[in-house]
Amino acid sequence: MAAPPRNRTTKEKAHVDNDALQRFCGAWRDMQCSRRGGDAFVVGAVYHIAEDLTDITLMDAYSGEVVRRMDGLSRPGLKVCAGGDMICVVSPGDGLLRVVDVATGDLTDLSMGCSAATGRNVSSGYTLGKVPATGEHKLLHVYAAANGSQSSEVLTITTGGGGGGCQWRATRSHPPMRIEHGISRSSATVGGVVHFLSPATTSAPRDRGVECDTIAAFDLATEQWRPALMDGPLPADQRHRGQRPNLGLAALDGRLVAVHHDYPGRTINLWSLTPNDTTWTKLHSLPIKNVLRGWEEEPTSHPAAAAEAKRGGRSKKRKKKKEEEVRWLCREKVAQPLAMVGDGRMAVWARGCEGAVRLHDPRTGACEEVAQVEKGGCVLGFYSGALAQGEEF
Repeated sequence: MAAPPRNRTTKEKAHVDNDALQRFCGAWRDMQCSRRGGDAFVVGAVYHIAEDLTDITLMDAYSGEVVRRMDGLSRPGLKVCAGGDMICVVSPGDGLLRVVDVATGDLTDLSMGCSAATGRNVSSGYTLGKVPATGEHKLLHVYAAANGSQSSEVLTITTGGGGGGCQWRATRSHPPMRIEHGISRSSATVGGVVHFLSPATTSAPRDRGVECDTIAAFDLATEQWRPALMDGPLPADQRHRGQRPNLGLAALDGRLVAVHHDYPGRTINLWSLTPNDTTWTKLHSLPIKNVLRGWEEEPTSHPAAAAEAKRGGRSKKRKKKKEEEVRWLCREKVAQPLAMVGDGRMAVWARGCEGAVRLHDPRTGACEEVAQVEKGGCVLGFYSGALAQGEEF
């Protein structure tokens, strides 16, 4: 997912207008790809802080080859999300809202829709999902005011006729608890229902009756929040505030999966919700060292390091101990499942000081690295399907 160095002109650094985004989409559509007939792709983004620009890439999940790219998107507060077979580019500050078809590169401008979320102290999160019964794509916007109160609105994406006539609609209800809308691994969409965990920070206020693994759900078809909260899979003795940052959600094989990083136990536990949404079943308990780098061995303990220092060579041993501690702090800390691919392996986004996309085989424990994710990069979603081929294919 790493992008080659670029020298951008002043014109390229200008804010993206409709003509510029059309050109980016044309480049996305026409870029050649040596692997034809692929059906598993990772949608990623890289934000370049110094240039204030965002690149979007589509990467082959098996080879790591970047098969489509859209470089140099710039807009104040630009947000990008992916869902179904679309990518959404949003800039709340100036009303930009456009969607790109992953397969074809076709662009739809929805910027005429007026959002109810206004003001400087509004934090926003967007989730793009698909309604299975109708095939419609809908964009859910959850936003919070300065006092922490949360509201939501939804928009149906219509790609015919240039997308005109699309309007934000306030949802018929409010989130039944405070949710985390700014961290992608805190939500997952399954069967047209978007599931959210509570805020990821351990200091965030917790609503009454809400545990660290409690889940709220929004139905894209009815455009309503389900009033009943869902219990998570953690045992009662582990449901404390400190566990919340160790939790995430994912969608695997059409089921909602809770991901719990049990760092003391050195395992990553995956729990699957049954189709009737009532019970959780443990899918896997993965040794953390098989998935994340840096967990192969423990750092030198402080008492042992002190004993060695007393025996001489104090300066050299201090340096070695410091290097071990730095490696330990820079180890990868989070594994986010993305999807199950055709050969039974699980695509995983590993995150730390740097990141990588890997294919993990739960049956054998083997883990193959597909691509590095450069600093400032993130994974937006996973796309399964064919790509439209340009004239040169």
